[in-house]
Amino acid sequence: MGVDVDPKTLEIAADASAHAYRQATAHIGEEIKARDPRNLTALIDTLAPEGPYAYTIMPRIGADGSVTLPVLTTREEIAEAYAFIRGMSDLHEVVGLTEVVGSWYLFQDSLTVGGPSGTDVRNHRQTLGLFPSGREHGITGELVWLRVPTAQLGAPDDPEVEAGDELHARKHTFDRFQQHLAGLRANDVEAVLEPIHDGAASAVRDYVAGTGALVELSGKDAHRSWYRDLFAAYDIRSVQVLHVVTDTWYVFAELRITAARRDSGDVVAFHTAEFHVRARDGRFIARIGH
Repeated sequence: MGVDVDPKTLEIAADASAHAYRQATAHIGEEIKARDPRNLTALIDTLAPEGPYAYTIMPRIGADGSVTLPVLTTREEIAEAYAFIRGMSDLHEVVGLTEVVGSWYLFQDSLTVGGPSGTDVRNHRQTLGLFPSGREHGITGELVWLRVPTAQLGAPDDPEVEAGDELHARKHTFDRFQQHLAGLRANDVEAVLEPIHDGAASAVRDYVAGTGALVELSGKDAHRSWYRDLFAAYDIRSVQVLHVVTDTWYVFAELRITAARRDSGDVVAFHTAEFHVRARDGRFIARIGH
């Protein structure tokens, strides 16, 4: 008995995913080849022709467990950042151990091999990477998190959650994310914020201002203000989970959010792809996506 699925639907979805995958892997390939920080033309040319771009490739972890997510949105800022990074280090290999290939992005949980420029040193690190792309050539962003021990994230006096074995630790992280989704569905600011750390940093696309640019939120008050503005502008009607990956220390998900504009009643929909990294107390302290 055949599977009753429209073949055209499958073809369209497969073509879109293949396009997104090609744009992301072409970028990664050029980043691996880039060795001269004075000549990064081929690397920069893997960006989509026009911004605003969604870049946060150098998250900073403070000695006090705080997180800062510098946001870059212009081609010039990104070129400057790559010149700095490639002047210090070489990227040798990226192995996507877990990959979600969406119709407009590639998400990777990767083994990344790099080292100081011009040396034989090889460092093996785990990274999360999200590469959104547009309709045509190039990626529209690169959103990266280099894994650090969860115990180092959050205030030193935060209680460290005891989640049990790996399976239950994943379930604990999953449950926190479900709280966030429930808050979105209820248009409830405080419910959305409950699983978010007081010192959380987010780099997410700004649907409130309508610019399409990435916005950086630092601290719970900034998150509270942004979500108040979001719910004042939109009545969230539904939140559909299209993809979800849950580990002990992060959740990645693509959501389709359907909402009505409060000023006109027009129904709109937008997709988000984000990963949420948890702190020592189990709440999310870094939220990165598009």
